[in-house]
Formats: sequence, structure tokens, C-alpha cells
Amino acid sequence: MHHPPIVECLGVDDMILTYSSEHWIDPLGEDGVQYWDVGMHVKEDAGPGTSFGSARICVADEYRVANIVHSFDTLSSDLYRIGRTLYDEKTGDLRDDLHELLALPGKATIVDEVTIDRRLRGHGLGVYLTGMALDYLNHGAGVIALFPGPLERDDNTNYEQACASLGRAWSRIGFTPYNDGTWILDPGMTTLDNALRRERERLQHHRWNMTFCYEERGLSTISAITMVKSIPHPFPNRLS
Repeated sequence: MHHPPIVECLGVDDMILTYSSEHWIDPLGEDGVQYWDVGMHVKEDAGPGTSFGSARICVADEYRVANIVHSFDTLSSDLYRIGRTLYDEKTGDLRDDLHELLALPGKATIVDEVTIDRRLRGHGLGVYLTGMALDYLNHGAGVIALFPGPLERDDNTNYEQACASLGRAWSRIGFTPYNDGTWILDPGMTTLDNALRRERERLQHHRWNMTFCYEERGLSTISAITMVKSIPHPFPNRLS
């Protein structure tokens, strides 16, 4: 049976985040680094509907492993790069200068990867939704970190310029440069809460027309997205 496409005008309140993670019971398994897969979906009556983006977030506890940097090294080069910036590579301890910067020492929450439908980019939506996920997974202690580098290399765009542009985007929710390209955010302060409140107020005025094509099994895809309303939002003047 053919289902005609459906066009809906949606805003940020029509979106929902989902969370999934694996906890291995094997006592020999290492559980110092926990991955969370965050799904970004359009909200339907029964819960999460069509997906339009995702984020992968890592929560690391240095006290549950012998050396947290070595654990990062076994997972990915990106996590290792951030890990050795936050922690002493030989001891696995949080670096002294970073320890002094934080309001409440604790676990490290690292943004490993964020993807969002190209047709929704450029409005700060992915940054805001990832910030909401960070606020949900973090408990107001430790450090939140990321490396603002693009997932896709564009031969026409300077990589350093792309990183700088992404850094400015993440600064909207309070990230600041720390060291070796890694940006950090202190969840023990009110920075993230205040930034998410401002971003929500801004995004409340955004609307997207989304065209959904439904399959016989009830699954749907977004065949078209057009912006119908937005309010310009300049980048912050300062990164601090």
C-alpha cells in the first residue's frame, strides 16, 4: 500500500533524544570507559520517530582502570588524543593544571562524534542537542571535553579554519580552548545550564518543514527539509 508523503512544520520541542549503552558483566572486562550512543529523533505519539542525527559520548572513570590513557588508546586515536591532553600519559592521573581549574573533580565526559542531517546544519541545533545530552549524562563534576574537528575532510576547506569554526560553534554552550586542540567545559559551574537556556530560547523561534515518506513496515525517512523561520544568532564575541 502506497502512503503519500506527509509534510510537517516542526520545532525543537518536536524532537527527542534516546540513549543506549552496553554494560558487560564479564568480571575480566574493563569498564573504566563507557560509551553512550545518543539518537536525535523527531518525536511521535508513541515516542522517538525518524532519526536525523546522533552523538557518541564517552564517560571515563580514571579510578576503575590502571591507566585511563592506555584505555583510550585501545579504543580510538581521537579519544587517545583527548585523553593524553587531560591525563598524564605515564600515571593516568588528571593533569595538575586541569585539576586546579575544575570546581569538582570527577569523571571525564568526552564528545567523541556528532553527526546531523546536512539539511539541518548551520543553526546550532546539533550543538544544542549534544549539550542537552551532556547535561543529562554528566552529574555536575569532572570535566567535559571534545576536539572540534570535522568528521569529513573537505579539500576546499582549510582544516585549521574548519576546526576554528567548529570551536566557535561549541563555544555557544561554554566550551573554551584548553591544550593541543582540545576544548573543555567545567560542569561544576553554571556555564552549561545558562548556555543551554539561551540556546533554547533562540531555537524556540526556528521551524523546519520536514517531508516524511512512510514505508509499509511503518518506517519513515525524511525526504526533504526546508527552513521556514529562524532568528539570526551571532557567535559569542569571546571564547571565555
